[in-house]
Amino acid sequence: MHTDQEIKNWVCRHIDELIHEYVQGEKKEFSAVIEIPDEEGEKHPYTVFMEFSGIAEENEWVVRNIVRPEQLQ
Repeated sequence: MHTDQEIKNWVCRHIDELIHEYVQGEKKEFSAVIEIPDEEGEKHPYTVFMEFSGIAEENEWVVRNIVRPEQLQ
């Protein structure tokens, strides 16, 4: 499993791909299912909820929530 910070770092490195795949038009939020491999190569799925933040001239996407598989019921 990965920490919240590791997941956020992964999202930052792949944000362009995620936007291309999940954002159409002027959407201000989206969710994405991502898979992050661990050091042995086993992939762990997470759902990330993203929101566009235009606060103080910094237009960026922010991770609002992370859902791990064990949290799904």
